[in-house]
Amino acid sequence: MIWTRPKSKAVLAVRLLVAAVFLAYGSVKLLGGQYHYGDWTISKSTVDGTSLVWAFYGYSPFYGRVTGLFEFIPAAMLLFRRTTFVGAAALFAVGLNITLMDFAFDYPFVKYLAACYTILCAVLVLHDKPKLTAVLRDPAADA
Repeated sequence: MIWTRPKSKAVLAVRLLVAAVFLAYGSVKLLGGQYHYGDWTISKSTVDGTSLVWAFYGYSPFYGRVTGLFEFIPAAMLLFRRTTFVGAAALFAVGLNITLMDFAFDYPFVKYLAACYTILCAVLVLHDKPKLTAVLRDPAADA
């Protein structure tokens, strides 16, 4: 019992950190920030990958807000123990997409932070190993 307390505190710290990060990013997107909305002209010879991605996602304000919801709602789920597994699993998928995009378009240092947050989401999912096993178990094998 004594050994589980530090582990529990570490998991709680990871949950709160990841929740704070994705709540912040999700809120910014929901409030209309981060992406380039409105009129713009793009030339591949004069625009960097980051600006191209922000303009592409900003082409549709609806899509920009939905990406915010996909970060905000699972992040809020991390604040409650009963929904941590589902929130972490959803944020793992979202974080993996963000990480791949950040590396593919050669974002600056933030790509390494995205990779770190994705790994932390994986840690949270793996921490709930019984739930993960239940999700991945083949019901036909139990029969």
